[in-house]
Amino acid sequence: MNSTRPSAPSQPAHPDARAGVDLLVGEALQQRASDLVVEPTAEDFRIDFRIDGLVRTHQTVSPEIGQGLVNRFMVAAKLLTYRRDIPQEGHWTLAGSPAGDVDLRVSVMPTNHGLRVAVRLPAELLQPRELEALGLSGPVVAGLREYASADSGMLLLVGPAGSGKTTTIYALLDMIRQAAAGLSIVALEDPIERDLPGVTQIQVTPFGELTYERALRSMLRQDPQVLALGEIRDAATASVAVQAALSGHRLLSTLHAASPGGAVVRLLEMGLERYQITGSLWGVLSMRLLRRRDANGGYAGRIPVASLARITPELREAITNGRPPAEVEALMQPQSAYTTLAEAAAELIERGLTDQAEVDRVLGSG
Repeated sequence: MNSTRPSAPSQPAHPDARAGVDLLVGEALQQRASDLVVEPTAEDFRIDFRIDGLVRTHQTVSPEIGQGLVNRFMVAAKLLTYRRDIPQEGHWTLAGSPAGDVDLRVSVMPTNHGLRVAVRLPAELLQPRELEALGLSGPVVAGLREYASADSGMLLLVGPAGSGKTTTIYALLDMIRQAAAGLSIVALEDPIERDLPGVTQIQVTPFGELTYERALRSMLRQDPQVLALGEIRDAATASVAVQAALSGHRLLSTLHAASPGGAVVRLLEMGLERYQITGSLWGVLSMRLLRRRDANGGYAGRIPVASLARITPELREAITNGRPPAEVEALMQPQSAYTTLAEAAAELIERGLTDQAEVDRVLGSG
């Protein structure tokens, strides 16, 4: 994980833990942080904010104050304060913050120095809701609009964690909902990031009883028309997802792969037949997020760099014949929405929206 740790003040935070926690959350919201972490160390507690994907130390506090903050978060999220040996997760709605009432996800993990608290702030406060507001290129938006009006097929969004995939799926689901009233739209998520009007949202437990595979199989019996999966993680889920797409459903999901060609390889590694992939896959969207340059030469917010590849007859033939990933991706190049991420990033640099140092940080300098 990339992190930036400037020298931080080591003063007592707030003697009253309740007021201290409320103030910390307010400061995190004001700085547009996505996460707030209270981290115990050998000497003190460090309070970190994750802003634009990077961790920044907000301040350090004494062990006494840090423990008070941990306890306050646990009480607010209705966690078991007497259990210091197990991970715990909960929710807390903070009333009267600068952003109004906000729903916080609180996660507690035991470490060798004590309990670590991670607080996920509401995604809707940071993320655009509409497809056109995401900052994607015109050809990519046009391609995604085409998918939104399709009647079947699987769209995979690939990239590392924190690359904008879920935000894009939410925007697409909202576009689909608005374009065709009366559709049955279901999203299986881990966890649910924000409320989507008009979408049935189900929180799965990938390592518990309600897995993606089990939830997806059950939902297919209820005949939804559009399905979104938080992630295709294993062969069983991939198989059910492909069958859903082959049977006439629109299905959106994320997959851990570096590129469109890599997504095909990943599906093959999961045991899918080539004909299943070519028959079900509509396209692959590869994404990363770059920090946006502001007028003062610093960074403020993030902008996506993306490449959309449609599965054309030529690509189907290449995949069916087992052509190598590099050759498959070469066949994608004539498509208007497809470009390498490096080429797309170079265009953003030319427009002054980011810089080479940021592109090298995210995409590598090679």
